[in-house]
Amino acid sequence: MLVKIFWDVDAAEGMGRPVAKEIADILQMDIELDESPVMLTGFNRHRKQFDAGQILERIQLYKKGHRIREPVLLVTGKDLFIKGSDFVYGLAKEAFGAAVVSTARMQDEFYQRRTDLHALCMRTATEGAHEIGHLFGLSHCPDISCVMFAPENRDQLDRKSIFLCRECRSKLESAISSSHPE
Repeated sequence: MLVKIFWDVDAAEGMGRPVAKEIADILQMDIELDESPVMLTGFNRHRKQFDAGQILERIQLYKKGHRIREPVLLVTGKDLFIKGSDFVYGLAKEAFGAAVVSTARMQDEFYQRRTDLHALCMRTATEGAHEIGHLFGLSHCPDISCVMFAPENRDQLDRKSIFLCRECRSKLESAISSSHPE
């Protein structure tokens, strides 16, 4: 199974390859990394954030226009929101085969902390794998150490491991095998 990652120019420079490698290891999938060709829309001037749902719609339009069948994850450095939330680390829509992850609140600088590039890489990979999991039908997991756990803050995000729990791994393997019968 192949998943495409589109790396936005506003995402952390030089992190694309290490993040893609970590996601490939977490999900045991092939990853193709490209510079993002998708123009971000949905900026809300009052919030100073981008509407994650509108970005997913742009990804879907791009996929249709370029006949891309593989799931796509777009990684951006822009801060994201959805209606009813102050922010989101990411959002996925299985029907679109599209997901977006923001590194904005994963960066230590957002919280006036010293930069830790390794931690940023792991946070981005964990949340990227989480959103890709949704594209394969996985829901949120109550196991705080599972990649599919939905963190509400950075501390919870940092407590997640880089692994799927046994149940989520089994669901992912079933989803992949049913979408690609031999």
